[in-house]
Amino acid sequence: MRFHLFGPPEVRRGTDLVDVGHARQLSVLAVLLVDVNQVVGVDKLLSRVWGDAPPRQAKAALYSYVSRLRTALDGIPIVRRSGGYVLEADPASIDLHHFRTLVALGRPAEAMALVRGEPFEGLHGAWFSGLRATLAGEITAAELDHTDARLAAGEHVSLVAELTARTSERPLDERLAGQLMRALIGAGQRADAVAYYSRLRDRLADELGLDPGPALRDLHASLVQRPQWSPRQLPPAPADFAGMAAELAALDLEGPIVTITGPAGTGKTRLALHWAHEHAADYPDGRLFVALDGSDPADVVREFIIALGTSPDGIPPEPHAQTALYRTLLADRRMLIVLDNAADTAQVVPLLPGTPRCRVVVTSRERLPGLVTAHGARPIVL
Repeated sequence: MRFHLFGPPEVRRGTDLVDVGHARQLSVLAVLLVDVNQVVGVDKLLSRVWGDAPPRQAKAALYSYVSRLRTALDGIPIVRRSGGYVLEADPASIDLHHFRTLVALGRPAEAMALVRGEPFEGLHGAWFSGLRATLAGEITAAELDHTDARLAAGEHVSLVAELTARTSERPLDERLAGQLMRALIGAGQRADAVAYYSRLRDRLADELGLDPGPALRDLHASLVQRPQWSPRQLPPAPADFAGMAAELAALDLEGPIVTITGPAGTGKTRLALHWAHEHAADYPDGRLFVALDGSDPADVVREFIIALGTSPDGIPPEPHAQTALYRTLLADRRMLIVLDNAADTAQVVPLLPGTPRCRVVVTSRERLPGLVTAHGARPIVL
């Protein structure tokens, strides 16, 4: 049995809709589902369903509603205990609790798929209104996390119209504003991103007396003034490099991602660095390098963002947002990124740019099949 509290509350057994009665009886069920597996006192039930001044017959009506719900929810117990009632069910069967679990696990796309509409639609009262507002904030936060993930996946073009509509509804939300700017940049609409920032800055000043935050300011600065420097992080080229003509020729072939794999001591890093120095001029906007060696990719993303000219206080706290910002900063650059000694595909994926203008060379003792199959990397095996 599944319980839905997003949108009009309903109960389903398989695909069949279960009749759980009229709105007041449904309100009793909703209160018990919100506090599933916890005792809800009778007085609390009365207050949440009827308000602070329930009518004299409310308690009798409550007992009647609970009895009817027990019949309707055959197999899902509602137990009288300690001066109240407890509905015993798997929290994962209730969309509200499942939503919160998915958000906590960092799976906002799956969480948002559960949202069918406004929470507790059709149920009235101060308690439901307050909880509805709380959940609206949680849904907005999950939606923002989901958008960061979509931007990090390169969905800039498809997000422009969607984010434009959302910013018209929440015009002073700076995180949302930054997402729209990144979508516009990734879609090749840099002038529109600059114009949008100017309008937002004026509105923040007029309505709140504030300037945009550091994340937005740095994003704007990256648009209106290209830095006169570019990161050059490559270690020195190996002095006595020789041979490997076939592997060097393979590295010369087109393709945004190349993996160099093989056992320890086969010369993976030497090959990558020799080729990188030989072709440094092909990447005028800079060369990034990191020896991964078990590093958390989130830490590397932050280091790369700083190397690309963003101040530390301009880096958003959310990992998805950091990846999206990193790829935005690379969107119109031609850069070489060398990721040395990767442990696995999962360590590399957050560090991939979202543009084929950049070249990524990855070395690893593992074959990294996920990069080859899912991201089109060309493998060179030593």
